[in-house]
Amino acid sequence: MRLGLPAMLAYSAGSVGAGAFFAFNNFVIPLLLSAMNAPDLLIGLLSSTRSIEGVIVQPTIGAWSDRLATPLGRRRPFLLVAIPLSALFLFLAPFANTLVQVAVAIFLFSIFFNVAVDPYAALLPDITPADQRGTLSGISNGIQLVSQVAFLIVVSIAASSGAVPLWTFGFCGAVLLASFAVTIRFVHEPRQLAERAAHLPLRAYLETLVRNGQALRYLGTIFVYQFGLSAVIPFLPLFITKDLGQSNEIAIALSALTLLVTAASAIAFGAAADRVGHRTVLGVGWTILAVAALGGTVIRFLPETIAVVVLAGIGNGAATVVKWPLLTLLIPAEETGIYAGLSAAADSIAIPLSVFVASEVFLPTLGYRGVFAMLAINIVIALALLLAFVRVPRPAAVRSLTAQ
Repeated sequence: MRLGLPAMLAYSAGSVGAGAFFAFNNFVIPLLLSAMNAPDLLIGLLSSTRSIEGVIVQPTIGAWSDRLATPLGRRRPFLLVAIPLSALFLFLAPFANTLVQVAVAIFLFSIFFNVAVDPYAALLPDITPADQRGTLSGISNGIQLVSQVAFLIVVSIAASSGAVPLWTFGFCGAVLLASFAVTIRFVHEPRQLAERAAHLPLRAYLETLVRNGQALRYLGTIFVYQFGLSAVIPFLPLFITKDLGQSNEIAIALSALTLLVTAASAIAFGAAADRVGHRTVLGVGWTILAVAALGGTVIRFLPETIAVVVLAGIGNGAATVVKWPLLTLLIPAEETGIYAGLSAAADSIAIPLSVFVASEVFLPTLGYRGVFAMLAINIVIALALLLAFVRVPRPAAVRSLTAQ
């Protein structure tokens, strides 16, 4: 059944809260932790939305959500429980008195957010036909990125005196609660997918993971890409403030510009992906992003930094909008939850490992701009793997297979 615009917006409401959370984690927490004299390695680890325990937690949550049967459906119960718990620790974090207490609060609100966000991602293919997934992903990601921009504008205004205020923790928690409440209330899950998954023997369910070589090769390709990207995200604000000598306000403003361009790019490329193919759009996005990463290794002044930021936003928008919909074209409809978890597990390995390599190898020799070299190298490898080993069926073929 095709989705109308109201249903798409109801699903995308949760992206407002996700956007606020991602903006806070990726761009605000590094500034807060830097002000507390936290080391670069700790800043990188705590500023990432995935952490190492996700290797076990996320696939488990994903598989559980595939086989759960409740009156609310199989995905929304996770949102209903985990989002309020994540918000609770966001509300409590400003009362922490030491760096250790802050780190514990960040760890807890991140892990509960991740318990919710993978079932939320798996909800998209559950409610959307294959030839609308790029469009809905574009709208959802566009809203999420605009939400990040709006959140960063509020923080930038609040930080105009020079310091990021601690009430931004609570503000993020409030946005998270309000937005996901709309998705939980107005999105209705199809019962037939839950019934089919619940009656599938567990052994057969797990065996499909081993047999699905295309999906596993794609996840390996995404791992390589994420390994490079994860080195950039937590250190971008510090590159702007320390290597380029700009203020916190400029750092937040440039981060917001990146997200704004990414949002526009995601909406445009999401619709294009349903017509020209998801792999094609992903390849274009990675190519543009690799060029931007190479530019990041040589920029010195603000005007050229803005140009690189715009180019990176275009490439990142294309890459972001098709990353998950492309995977859904390679997997059974009943098992999107566990594959969302496996994708998150790959991120959970890539992110801390990437941060460690960046902080111990690239930063000491090249400074914060070294992360751009690391990204460019990984994109070239990932692009070669994508073109050589990943074959994606057209949405029409996926519809035919799903209907059988």
